[in-house]
Amino acid sequence: MKTKITLLTWMAVNNDPDALESLLKKLGQKYDVEKVIYLYQKEYAEKLEKVQPLSSAINPVEVNVKSPTAHKEIYEIIKREILPMVNDEPNLFINVSSGTPAMHSVWLILYAGGVFPDGTRLVSSQINRKTGGTTCDNVDFPIDTYLSELRRYEKENPKEAIYKPESAKSEARKKALEQIRVYASIQGVPMLLLGERGIGKSRLVESVVSKIKKKDVVSVACGTLDSNLAESAMFGHKKGSFTGATADKKGYFGEADGKILFLDEIQDLPKGVQRKLLRTLQDKKHRYRIVGDDKESTADVELVCASNLNEKELRQKLDPDFYDRISFYRVEMPPLRECREDIETDWNEVWKTVRLDSSPKDAPMDKYLEKYFRTSRLSGNFRTLQSIAYQFIAWNGKKTIAEILKDLPADDSSNGTFDIGEFSEFQNLTWKEATKLFQQKLAEYSCGKYGTQEAAAQKLDCTSKTLQNAMK
Repeated sequence: MKTKITLLTWMAVNNDPDALESLLKKLGQKYDVEKVIYLYQKEYAEKLEKVQPLSSAINPVEVNVKSPTAHKEIYEIIKREILPMVNDEPNLFINVSSGTPAMHSVWLILYAGGVFPDGTRLVSSQINRKTGGTTCDNVDFPIDTYLSELRRYEKENPKEAIYKPESAKSEARKKALEQIRVYASIQGVPMLLLGERGIGKSRLVESVVSKIKKKDVVSVACGTLDSNLAESAMFGHKKGSFTGATADKKGYFGEADGKILFLDEIQDLPKGVQRKLLRTLQDKKHRYRIVGDDKESTADVELVCASNLNEKELRQKLDPDFYDRISFYRVEMPPLRECREDIETDWNEVWKTVRLDSSPKDAPMDKYLEKYFRTSRLSGNFRTLQSIAYQFIAWNGKKTIAEILKDLPADDSSNGTFDIGEFSEFQNLTWKEATKLFQQKLAEYSCGKYGTQEAAAQKLDCTSKTLQNAMK
């Protein structure tokens, strides 16, 4: 029995119906072509009269491409309109040879990004102009990009919401994810992730960073380490080295040999371990000593640290030299309230991970939730979204969205209240001093968010000179 497949192809304006007929015959020798998603432009619709009689499996799909040579336009249209049609196709074949060179390139770009279903195959159908003979060859285009690995990770972990770098809309998130992409590609240099609780730092390391570095992750929650046994937990110990050491233990650093060692909430790592880890990191071979051992060991470890403190607070908590050593590559992940453009996508992703089989497939949404996403502090970030989703599931239609939102904790309400703790540094200043400090912080934040002083000035409806003066 032949395997059923779906064929995705552009119209070959100069060669169809002959080219498509040849391709269907070639594929039909091995497969049952159950569906043909046939993309065409409106100005060539008359050719469909010649194409459709070839097979009842042909499904014409009109695609409004203004310029068939514009890569970005084609990429966006395919991603927005065509990918949803093929997401659930188990045996997808894509004919890359028809259409313009730009269309051909976009198939390869998307394929390399890992967006198509597992098992998707690229084929190329060609006609020999001299002999009239036709070929249908597999396209050998191995993919080895972190985006394709990330998509594979997503498919293997459907109940885990992950960041999708290519889908980020807000400038703040785009900037942070691009920094991670660049920094994680450098081997042997520690990375420090800063961000509020619930922003998904662990998910970033275990998915995005891991896929870029092509290494597994050994995660350590520093707050769970016993201060008296932290050195043993980090570097391991030999049997009999202290009371209770009844057997050899490898330690997290040894376990992370050839992997990524992720130290979460690094501010909780005891100072003594910080200083010993500093000496290990300063050594190119990463030499360290197991407790009770008379010789040194080495481990090839990539270090990634994370904290929910801001830079100033973390500096005060950590050993100064240790902080300097782990912060060469520092990335600050913005909270959701600074990425409003991404919240609806985040909400849909979170809903997919928590919904039950009996729950609606699409994430709930109405004007109240839209307003909430526009105005709430979302102090728990992704955890706030998860909390809302679990409330929907629990009440199962017995409460309206408005009622559920009303019952949320006060710090996530959208009634205009704020936490005075955010303004603590202004409390002992005069009005003039506080205003000056606020303008400085607003200018620095806006320039960082929008990339340049010119862009920030345009958003704030002021001049670049105003921002320069505020930051002095």
